[in-house]
Amino acid sequence: MPEIFQMDRVDRIADVLYGVAVAEGLIGYGPLGRRVGLQANFLSQPLAQVSERAAERNEPIWSALVVGKETGRPHEGFYALARRLRSEYANLDDEVLWQKECERCYAAAR
Repeated sequence: MPEIFQMDRVDRIADVLYGVAVAEGLIGYGPLGRRVGLQANFLSQPLAQVSERAAERNEPIWSALVVGKETGRPHEGFYALARRLRSEYANLDDEVLWQKECERCYAAAR
C-alpha cells in the first residue's frame, strides 16, 4: 500500500507543477510541500520521481519550477538530475540549463 500512496503524491506534485507552469511562475519548496502534505526537506525523492517520469514521456522536467526561498533557484540536486536525464545539458551552465527547462515547462503548458 505505501507504493500507491507515494505514487498518488507524485501525481499530485506533477499536477501542482503543471498549474505553476500554466501561470508561467515558480513555486518554493515550502509552499509545494504544504500543498502536498510533505515537509520541504522531504521533497527531493518525489521531485526526482516526477522528473524521471516526465523525461521518460519526453515532457519537461517540471521540478525546474521549484525554487529555494533564499536563492530563488532550484537546489543543486536539480541540476545533476537534469544533466543525467537530458544529455544535451551536460555542458551547459546551471543558469542556462535552468532557463531552458523553465521555458520547456511554460511552452508545454500553453
